[in-house]
Amino acid sequence: MSFFIGRIYLKSVGELIGRKDLRSIRKWCKTYHLQIYKDYSGEFVIENELEIAFGQPLIISLKGKYGKAWLDYYQAYKNNELLFMLDFGNDSKIESSNYIPKGKFASQIIRKSA
Repeated sequence: MSFFIGRIYLKSVGELIGRKDLRSIRKWCKTYHLQIYKDYSGEFVIENELEIAFGQPLIISLKGKYGKAWLDYYQAYKNNELLFMLDFGNDSKIESSNYIPKGKFASQIIRKSA
């Protein structure tokens, strides 16, 4: 059984976040609670953890907008399928309300919008 965990080295993380200095990359990782690992090949982070840290502002926004359905919207963002998630409602005509206009102007507006 082989078990592979994707790694991204700090220089590559810097390219993603727009930073070149290793100190600022480490600081960014610390800010987003991203663990930095070290071995003989250099310093790296786990690919999945980076994806979560990088997408954290979007995740927080989606949780605020969609509640428990945030994960579905996040998956749609990742798969470029967000358009399929949008609900524009049905195209049926809006039912008329029980409002009865009292003046001529209001009556004209109601007739034009119907």
